[in-house]
Amino acid sequence: MQEPEKKKEEKLEGRELTFGDTVVKRADRPHGKVYRWLDNFWYHHKWKTIISLFVVVVLVVCTVQMCGRPPAGDVKVILSGPYNLMTNENGVSDLQKCLGGYLAADYDENGIRQVDISSYSVYSEAQIKALAENVDENGDPAPIIINTQSNSSNYQNLITYMQTGDASVMFLDPWIFEQLKNHMTRLDTVLDDLPENVVTAPVEEQTVPLGVRLGDTALYRENTAMQVLPADTVICLAAPILGGNSSNQEIYARSVALYAALVQ
Repeated sequence: MQEPEKKKEEKLEGRELTFGDTVVKRADRPHGKVYRWLDNFWYHHKWKTIISLFVVVVLVVCTVQMCGRPPAGDVKVILSGPYNLMTNENGVSDLQKCLGGYLAADYDENGIRQVDISSYSVYSEAQIKALAENVDENGDPAPIIINTQSNSSNYQNLITYMQTGDASVMFLDPWIFEQLKNHMTRLDTVLDDLPENVVTAPVEEQTVPLGVRLGDTALYRENTAMQVLPADTVICLAAPILGGNSSNQEIYARSVALYAALVQ
């Protein structure tokens, strides 16, 4: 029997490539290791790279647009306390109209001076306990049970939204204000004249003006729409952060102007 035929070889300046039973040698490309590594990487990961770059570009563009554009509806306001205001559509609408009347201008030029409201229903532990011990007019137990998990989630959502810098004017229940006081603007740094009965709080070993009690304002006394909120609600102004609407001086100035009008 004849020996199996040996593989045919063709020499092309020293580099081998195999095609079937044929071994072909060809010359190295006249490029360095970095080029060859990039060429190999692009060959194997081209589509992954393209998709990743596309996602990064979209995120950057969206972030720039979100940080630079004015808030929808002129100015945004945060409400948080032991109530679920958003279930009362008429009350929210009246509240928006009332607050909108204190805006200095129609900033988005849509023909309506509008304040957008973000409301977070949050109860303190003491408030939850008091509701659980609630009694009716006859003195019989009539407990109101608050879902503590949802309550905790709502509080965390409030904190997360604050950190976006989207809204600066805030109406807070006293205990929430106490928790967040270190994130508020000192009123004596933004207002020419401090309102009477200003709410002060210790911050960094100083007692500073940080808010105004809603019940002490003409805003509350003269507008029944505002009386859906408790009188002890504290009106305060969140300090600007590095990102979001509050980092834009022009947009933050709108919130300061609204705040000044509300507490005068």
